[in-house]
Amino acid sequence: MSTLYGYGDVPSEEIETIDSDEEDQKRSSRDPDKLPFSIIWRDDLKNDDVKIPCSSLLIALGATASAFAFTHVLCNYDMELIGYGTDEKATGDDGNETKSFDQIKTQQYSTQNVDRVYRLASSSFILIQLNSSIKSDRIWPFSEQILNKFNLSNLSSTNPVYIIQSRLSMDYVTIAGELENKSNLFIRYIKSSTIPTDEKITQTIKPIQPPNAIRGLSAALFTKLNRANIPVLVLVVYQRHSSVNADALKLLQRILDRISTPLKSYIQLTDKTNKQLIRLASTQTSNMYS
Repeated sequence: MSTLYGYGDVPSEEIETIDSDEEDQKRSSRDPDKLPFSIIWRDDLKNDDVKIPCSSLLIALGATASAFAFTHVLCNYDMELIGYGTDEKATGDDGNETKSFDQIKTQQYSTQNVDRVYRLASSSFILIQLNSSIKSDRIWPFSEQILNKFNLSNLSSTNPVYIIQSRLSMDYVTIAGELENKSNLFIRYIKSSTIPTDEKITQTIKPIQPPNAIRGLSAALFTKLNRANIPVLVLVVYQRHSSVNADALKLLQRILDRISTPLKSYIQLTDKTNKQLIRLASTQTSNMYS
């Protein structure tokens, strides 16, 4: 399992990951009826020589981040599906995955694992939603598959890759060794040292402090991007419960609105977004009393 410990700024030459062979062995045991998890690209993009232009990149990992991508981006834009993640075995005679892109796109968000790659054609904005649990032996190959597919030359210290994930607030520990779980909801960051630490960031959120860390796919992506000198900023949403929380989505929107000029135009609050947030909040309330 990949683990990356922070102080908030991480120079590319100081990346350190920690692997646990025993944990990897447990997590990499595969279902014989499944293939290694990977992205199936749209037919016109399958060739390895095809690099997809990318003006901005948002990677949403886990249920909370995927819900944010749905309520604040996908509800407001007609984005084209260009890839989806799967570990299903091919069923066609030619050995290729037969599930159509139209079929994937119409799956209900609330009842399906969301592992999709979208593009906004008008601006080359890329959104990646990954909600499935990826086994540790697939984390590095999978992160390579994602990053090798895109032309990221337009990204910079003022327009980095943004990665969002969530963890339980009880998992966050202060430097003094005390649990920082008095707050039900807070956000911490870790970023490439090439990204300026300006007031927009420091007055809005705090950096992740050791012994806290990012793990798994986010750590692998951060490591690979940083080593390739592509600036990256990871936002970790710490919340009391693992279920999707409307307040967490609102907090994410406010923070990204303040610190990310490139993403600001894609995450505006709209009537469609507000309707989804109200629906989510009402679902949470009904679950409390059920």
